[in-house]
Amino acid sequence: MYQVAVCDDEEKIAEAVCSLLTEWNPQIQVACFSSGEELLEAYHSWQAIFLDIDMGGIDGIETARRIREFDREVKIVYLTAYRDYVSGAFGVHAFQYLLKPVKKAEVWQVLEEIFRYAGTQRKSIILEFDTVHGLVCLPVEEICYFEYENRRVTIVTGTDRYYLKERIGAVKERMEQYGFSMPHQSFVVNMFHVKNVQGGMILLDNGMELPLAQKKQKAWKQELVAYLSGRMEAEQ
Repeated sequence: MYQVAVCDDEEKIAEAVCSLLTEWNPQIQVACFSSGEELLEAYHSWQAIFLDIDMGGIDGIETARRIREFDREVKIVYLTAYRDYVSGAFGVHAFQYLLKPVKKAEVWQVLEEIFRYAGTQRKSIILEFDTVHGLVCLPVEEICYFEYENRRVTIVTGTDRYYLKERIGAVKERMEQYGFSMPHQSFVVNMFHVKNVQGGMILLDNGMELPLAQKKQKAWKQELVAYLSGRMEAEQ
């Protein structure tokens, strides 16, 4: 059974989206909400959420941020009246964006993509690292970043640290294909875990903070946006 939530403070838009969902599949279970607060209070393990960005009270970006604290699997589809939605991409790993007024063909296409994707199982990529204490195997998604300090490179996960026998430059070259980037000469970060960028600091989804070199700020932010866009296309 498909289970989807719709959250928009404009009643007509919420009703229109709900109608398109049930038209796509009469068996779909749709829950409608008029605010982020209402959605969070009644939260359920939905497979997808169609979420308005610009709402009164808690907006869609903050609502999605709170959802991601306890649900990293639900597919979030942003509804927006604006084409400039890049700032909302940080941290929430949105599945797709739909411009208002929403069109039936676009909504149905997103639904097909969501539930086709939901039926597939992602495989973790496991990499081997030669550390000072021997060989260590780690899933890519568990690595938050690499740090060069005191003439050695440290792998930092959410719970552990491992010390490598490699140069930071070699780590960068190896990890680029897995979505890692070098925002600072002493760090290589997993862009999957980037939550936001504020000034010269990169905020990760586990509360960690990394420096962003001043000379790299513009280029690195563009690189992050390209990564997020590519990830959304890959998930479709």
